[in-house]
Amino acid sequence: MSEAPQIQAVHALQLAQFIIAAYPDKGITPMKLQKLAYYAKSWTLVAQHPFIQADFEKWTYGPVNASIYNAYKKHGADIIPPGTKPTGISQEQEQLLTFILDNYVDYSAFTLSAMTHNEAPWLNAEESAVITDTAILNYYSNQPFAKNFLKLQNAAQQPFHVLKSNSWHSFTLDMDKEEAETFATYPTAEDYQHQSQKAKHDFQNLLREIDELL
Repeated sequence: MSEAPQIQAVHALQLAQFIIAAYPDKGITPMKLQKLAYYAKSWTLVAQHPFIQADFEKWTYGPVNASIYNAYKKHGADIIPPGTKPTGISQEQEQLLTFILDNYVDYSAFTLSAMTHNEAPWLNAEESAVITDTAILNYYSNQPFAKNFLKLQNAAQQPFHVLKSNSWHSFTLDMDKEEAETFATYPTAEDYQHQSQKAKHDFQNLLREIDELL
């Protein structure tokens, strides 16, 4: 009988180093880093790839890992300088982490904090207590974004279920349920990324036009 393959563990500081190196232009502050690391841990659990060995506690501004906090607290509210990617993270793990983080990294630290404050794992945990894997799985496995991990091997060809963040709810606030759902799923992740980039480009053009009129 063959042995089950060993999971290559990724520890808290490896994860932090990966995030900082992978997104050098995204303004990663210590607070933002904590939230990105927490969501990476949460969704890798949902994807049934529990390789992140890091606990997150309930702190005032959202989930916090103590090792990451101690390593980066010297930066305060400043952006952490970019570094190099750590060793010991496989290509498959990098791909999964990037798939998850791409959906969060454009949000500010305070927006990410507010998002965690609206979600059951943080809400229901005791102050300073570890947010358990069970609490994470019970909540995030039932979110629409979890459907993206059902057939992750062929994710590029699968329908993409949008992360229903605060921004998504704000965008669809004045829509009826049927209209809002048209913005909840896209043919593929690539199509969603294309539409998102186009929307950002159009918005930036609008701001420039307004500036020219002032």
